[in-house]
Amino acid sequence: MGSNWTSPANPHQPPLTGRTRDFVLMIQKLVYAFTRHWLFGLNAVVFLYLFGALVAPTLAAAHQNGAANVLYTAYGFTCHQLPERSYFLFAPGGGIHTYNEDLILRQGVDSDNRRAFRGDAEMGYKFAVSDRMVSMYGGTLLAGLLYALLRRLRVPVPPLPFWGLVLLALPMGIDGFTHLIDDVTGIGWRATNAWAVPIFGPQMAADFYTGTDWGSLNSLLRLVTGLLFGLGTVWFAYPLIGLGFEDIADQAERQLARAEEKSEVEAPLRPLPR
Repeated sequence: MGSNWTSPANPHQPPLTGRTRDFVLMIQKLVYAFTRHWLFGLNAVVFLYLFGALVAPTLAAAHQNGAANVLYTAYGFTCHQLPERSYFLFAPGGGIHTYNEDLILRQGVDSDNRRAFRGDAEMGYKFAVSDRMVSMYGGTLLAGLLYALLRRLRVPVPPLPFWGLVLLALPMGIDGFTHLIDDVTGIGWRATNAWAVPIFGPQMAADFYTGTDWGSLNSLLRLVTGLLFGLGTVWFAYPLIGLGFEDIADQAERQLARAEEKSEVEAPLRPLPR
């Protein structure tokens, strides 16, 4: 191939030749490609996380219990998987279903191990993560796709200040923490949600305050707070990540240009699309 190549980062080190030089060039090209396409990579990771949570009930409904159990177990390390706080698919009526805790217990589910209930043919099969996790990662994916569109349109998106991130994440923290305290102590403050009656009024049905199925206060709070958290995370972190990768990409591009000059590469490097 071409001449020996000395690393641009250290011109005094022995020159690299042959396969070693080709390997170093390949690594630098991969680093350069990642710095230019990091946003696609992050959005893909979030999408795959949500997609896997959807695949689990699909496999369970298809009686592929072994594969479904692998996914449910893996996702169990990231989520409580309580059925009364989960979406169910593939019930006889179709669509997405949610259920109150009392209905789930009437199915004979162990009250001390509710998370182990993954569904059945009558109720459908639950997502591998809770409804809050779906809204949290769904919000992250939607915000990430919007950010990608704005970048493509060259619309500047300044990073959200840290205090803004705190404000958008705080509602989910409060909602989740108060549920945790209520579950541990059994005081019933979040079981009744009596604190919300002056806000929404007594005209709302009792199930609106005490229920966990879709349309109840609990489910709506998990949906909204999860979406806000996802939006805040992307708005705060992604512009900062983009600025950092821009610097790395510029350095990698210059190093690759020098490396190809020294290696006498026949075809010049075409910059990857931004």
